[in-house]
Amino acid sequence: MKNKVTDKANDLKRQYDSIALSGDDKTTACDYQLRELEIDNGLNFIHDGDTILDVGCGPGVALQEYATKRKVKAFGIDYSENMVAFAKSRIAEVEPTAQIDFRCASVDDLPFEDESFDVVTSHRCLMALLDWDRQQKALLEIKRVLKPGGVYVMMEGTFDGLERLNAYRRKFNLTEIEADGQDRLHTLKFHEQQLADFCVDHFELIHTQRFGMYYFLTRIVQPLLVAPDAPKYDHPLNEIAKQIAKLVPDFDEIGHLVGFSWRKPVDSNANKQSV
Repeated sequence: MKNKVTDKANDLKRQYDSIALSGDDKTTACDYQLRELEIDNGLNFIHDGDTILDVGCGPGVALQEYATKRKVKAFGIDYSENMVAFAKSRIAEVEPTAQIDFRCASVDDLPFEDESFDVVTSHRCLMALLDWDRQQKALLEIKRVLKPGGVYVMMEGTFDGLERLNAYRRKFNLTEIEADGQDRLHTLKFHEQQLADFCVDHFELIHTQRFGMYYFLTRIVQPLLVAPDAPKYDHPLNEIAKQIAKLVPDFDEIGHLVGFSWRKPVDSNANKQSV
């Protein structure tokens, strides 16, 4: 079992290395309308004067928005050297005034001192670790580099939200969406209760952002609308869905991506736990 996980992890790393060479910043987030909703959620917790870190930053799209819409000191890490190079070149081209420190590193071994950041963000980063032990280690690393009272905006996939989405898809005779992402990129989504049980000793949950309305319109309505053709991320309905979701974000908690915002206790030594 461990060898299979390692093989998948190595394969995923090779995929990200290859994706970075494409020069297309949508390849790490094909649903770019949903990514905009994620970024809006992250911006709610980032303020002028903050020092921020985006883990698994990919080509730096989200971090660029954070660094240009807020007056912050910004850092991004990614475990793919190719992706870090892509992020640096992309930012230099599209936003040359953005001051972002990109580094090659893994989220479960961050190259920063304790209590360095006011905000840490992740967009589908921890679910690429493919191992619950490593995911726990990453959560502890994020806690370590957060200042007391700092916030971790965690935008990751959950099995729970996916199953609720698939329950609706079954009602309309739509094919279920696979949980492991093997149709494109391997992932290990979170079980929400397991995540909550682990984090209760390390963080305070201050906000949960669901994107159920967007998922309903793009994963249920659009497939039904365009059938027998395949749905597309650039369909006009997705732009409309994004605008609707800004006003009415959720629908029955469906959709695998969830934004959990966790605050590190002011007493940073409280409830320490090793993995």
